[in-house]
Amino acid sequence: MDKSKSACEAVSEFEKGMKKPKYEEIIIAGAGLAGLTAAVNLVRAGYQVKVYEKKNFIGQHLKETVQLLPNWFSKKNVIKELEECGIRINWLNKLEEIEIYLGETKITIYSKKKPIGYTVLRGGDNSLEKDLAKQAREAGVNIVTGKEAEGKPDIVATGLGKILTVGYGQVYKGEFEPNKAKVFLGPDCSPSVGYGYLFPHHQQIATFKISKKIGETANLKKNLEKIRERYLNEKLKKENFLYDFGTKRSFEIPKTAVINGSFLVGEAAGFQDELFRFGMRYAVISGYLAAKAIIENLDYDKLWKKRFSAEFRKTARVRRIFTDFKKKSLSLLPKDLGFEIEIEKFKKIWLFPGFSKTMTLYPFCRPFVFNRFFLQLILKSCLRFGLLTNRTLSD
Repeated sequence: MDKSKSACEAVSEFEKGMKKPKYEEIIIAGAGLAGLTAAVNLVRAGYQVKVYEKKNFIGQHLKETVQLLPNWFSKKNVIKELEECGIRINWLNKLEEIEIYLGETKITIYSKKKPIGYTVLRGGDNSLEKDLAKQAREAGVNIVTGKEAEGKPDIVATGLGKILTVGYGQVYKGEFEPNKAKVFLGPDCSPSVGYGYLFPHHQQIATFKISKKIGETANLKKNLEKIRERYLNEKLKKENFLYDFGTKRSFEIPKTAVINGSFLVGEAAGFQDELFRFGMRYAVISGYLAAKAIIENLDYDKLWKKRFSAEFRKTARVRRIFTDFKKKSLSLLPKDLGFEIEIEKFKKIWLFPGFSKTMTLYPFCRPFVFNRFFLQLILKSCLRFGLLTNRTLSD
């Protein structure tokens, strides 16, 4: 395989009308977000690319639902960040407000200028994966459906590795605000590392979902009903139920994502954050990095570790605190009160290098962190320095 030309050089020659260089065919297993992103970048650099999808059509494993592309993991706007990976993102809505319910307390994250994130359609005719498949075919990628990859693939994008969490969701019709979402973190509704959420597709359709860790005994369907009755009884009418669905997630970050010479991308490599379970961004970027490694003859493990490792460590640390907080301290929060934080302030905290370093101290501080005095001190400090502002629950 001739890997001497960079992606930029190969694309430049093609754009000048020169004959595309002939390379050995690249085989990709899986036509999800990661596999298709890799395919688009490789074929534009002059490679012949064949993508095998074992399902009969792309996105067959998904019912139509929505997922979030968060806009606080990097300084760049997440849509711009992903489109720099050579693909187009057909997002649905800009998310401008998230209401987070912590038992009797509510925290509202809102945006003034920059969106909190973007909702993206998964499954169905207008889904992101269907649009990526269209982009890939237009670029010249050969996509074969209903068949597994022949021989050893160069890139493995087959999704789930070891299943660590499962989810249950329902889709309703009704009247919704597409730019607003709700998240439910109470332990009485969602298990230890799980959470529930309501994300609208548009004004008439919304997804309502909950998740749990494998091995937990919680009944997701019953817990979802608890959340609906407690918080959404007027918004989600039983007679407006459309269909339900299940999900599985894997987020076990590997020491290496190169197995027997194949590059693992997306969820096949375990690339999801441990806290929020966001995986779309990692799928697209890892697909791009795998293509870059092939085109420029680079070390794929070094590329993804440089891009993701610090983020993965941060979310893992915060998840441990979050799990303990749900188990021990939600009852200590002030009741019938609400707080709000602007997304830019939250983003600055999240991206501040000292934030991640501070999280490393948690195991040493754990014995005295979760008590009423400490939580009140934290809340007063956040209010005093303008990180949080008061907001009554009736607002």
